[in-house]
Amino acid sequence: MAELLDDDLEFRGGTLQLTTDNIAPETSDRVQNNPADVSTINKPKSSVNPSVLSGADSLSSSTSSFADARTEEQTAAAAGAAEPEPQPVYPRYDVPFDRENIKDFFTFRRGVVENAIQDCITALLFPEDGEYLGAWLLTEITLWDNEKERIVILTSRLVMTIKYDFIAMKQLDFKKIYLDDLDTIVIGELVYPPSSLVPRLNGIATGVTTVVKDVVIDRLCRRPAPPEGDSKLFDPKYFEPRERNLRGVRLMWNKGEPLPLKTVWNPFSQDVPFITFASHPIFWHKDGELEDKATYDMEIFAQKLQRAIEAMSSSACCIHHSPIVIQSYVGLTSMVHNKTSMGFFKVRGKFSF
Repeated sequence: MAELLDDDLEFRGGTLQLTTDNIAPETSDRVQNNPADVSTINKPKSSVNPSVLSGADSLSSSTSSFADARTEEQTAAAAGAAEPEPQPVYPRYDVPFDRENIKDFFTFRRGVVENAIQDCITALLFPEDGEYLGAWLLTEITLWDNEKERIVILTSRLVMTIKYDFIAMKQLDFKKIYLDDLDTIVIGELVYPPSSLVPRLNGIATGVTTVVKDVVIDRLCRRPAPPEGDSKLFDPKYFEPRERNLRGVRLMWNKGEPLPLKTVWNPFSQDVPFITFASHPIFWHKDGELEDKATYDMEIFAQKLQRAIEAMSSSACCIHHSPIVIQSYVGLTSMVHNKTSMGFFKVRGKFSF
């Protein structure tokens, strides 16, 4: 029942936006003079359009990647820039779930993920699949913006995604994507098109949840009434549109072609030529250093995937660092699906699914 809402239908509109990154003729000379630039070019371009399905050119908002934001902060600090004036502190909603709710996930229990990964390696990997490079528990974000819990195994030849039942501890389904088939990899922040209603709906849903929790529950049940004139609980800032505030990696093998209509309009289609991953929610709540969280970290997976691509002389895959656009314009069913974490195995009251 973990996929209870997978088949929900949703009216979708819009088409995929393509961008083309042209490499100037002097690029080869620049790479020879500066080997560090190789990571941004990686492989020669194929004869087909190596455009990304990220739709970066369709963005008119000022959204930038977290990596760029960190770079700007470091530059400002190095230049001795004056600190900005203190701003009101509002809750951060980019951390999925809270510390208590995360314990309901079956994958939060000690040894569950490790045993599941070992089970998948033993049953599904063969010598012809190449050298084993690593395994992760990540969040897959589908074409319809639904979040799903997936085991991801990387070898020198392929990426394998596995749907795993963490209650019964058995494999349900798997898919192999060969690295030779990949033509584009995009690493960046997950964003919605400017015309999408999803950020506004997310803001309304989050604002209502915050007010109900802080006012109805906390204030009435545990805390005294706020002092006179304290209106921060009803600050409209809580209801502002909220982007995902999440980074991801998208693997594509569409050869630069847009999705056919039969795929765009069919929620049951299995022919989507790309797959998107983000870090698992446990990443933000697990104790320990980054090494202890590496199994849930999309960034580590993306780094090892990039190295595997660079090590393949036969690959013509291009790697881009740019926003990844999720082509969702209304997203009511996906919002319900993601808010209730239906794509994850967890304890739900007296039931577990």
